[in-house]
Amino acid sequence: MVTVDCHLHLTDSAEQAPIWWMEELYRPYGGGYIWTDGEAIVGILDRAGVDMGMVQGSDIRRTTYHPDSPDQRHVFVPNDYTAEQVALFPDRLIGVANIDPLRDVRAGVIEQRRCVEEYGFKSSKFLPTYQNYYIDDPALAPMLESCLELDIVAHVNTGYSPTITAALRYGHPERLDRVGIRYRDLRVLVYINFPYVDEGIAVVARHPNFHADIAYFMGAGPGPLFDALDKLRGLGALGRVLYGSDNNDKDRTGGGQQIGTQLLGELNEVADRTGREPFTTADIDGIVSGNARRLYKLD
Repeated sequence: MVTVDCHLHLTDSAEQAPIWWMEELYRPYGGGYIWTDGEAIVGILDRAGVDMGMVQGSDIRRTTYHPDSPDQRHVFVPNDYTAEQVALFPDRLIGVANIDPLRDVRAGVIEQRRCVEEYGFKSSKFLPTYQNYYIDDPALAPMLESCLELDIVAHVNTGYSPTITAALRYGHPERLDRVGIRYRDLRVLVYINFPYVDEGIAVVARHPNFHADIAYFMGAGPGPLFDALDKLRGLGALGRVLYGSDNNDKDRTGGGQQIGTQLLGELNEVADRTGREPFTTADIDGIVSGNARRLYKLD
């Protein structure tokens, strides 16, 4: 059984993201930030006992700003860098494109195609909050339609970020409902995130080609994770849930940083305490392996 982490970030130095930005991003999580190249990501996978990881860079140059450091706004980890790191660990890492569509939508479509055809990327990451757009904005339609044409996954961030310029209003998953209605064959992976957990679960459950990235809960403890999975199970969407770790370096509840795969192993302790239905071995295997392999067409 090949296991998969769907949510991993590459940022290897202050040349790719300013120190102030990293400090702002990690401010609420009770620990310092770390730089991550491909080798560091493989270390994260090894500590979690996971075989393969979907890795992404970033392009947040257009919207990144701090009044105390107005010239330091270069949050940019190019897709070529992601491809270089994947090439170093081809049996462990799979590339995810990261493009700011509003810099130039036509150029974004070309870059997305290049990442798939030249590098074999399996997904493209959309960051509405960080890049300040609504995912259902008609201006983005060519990017989503390109995902359909290229047969890749559209991975969409929602909800909260500590980054001040990542405007919360852009992260409501209700906007994805319109995407699902318009593009029924588009494979979408939704990052379920506070404060829109129920809304994210609802939009995933409504659309058969939508899937849930549960990386947020890896820093939230087994109780919140159980609650989310129980709701997804009740709505018939448990078979579309994917394990993601968000680098396993964020403490969102004050309980300390925890390895996400260990939290999955603690789920049935919650079931025992609360008298709810436990999750089967097949359920957990699907979350860490089968659901991702099917979504990304890895088999």
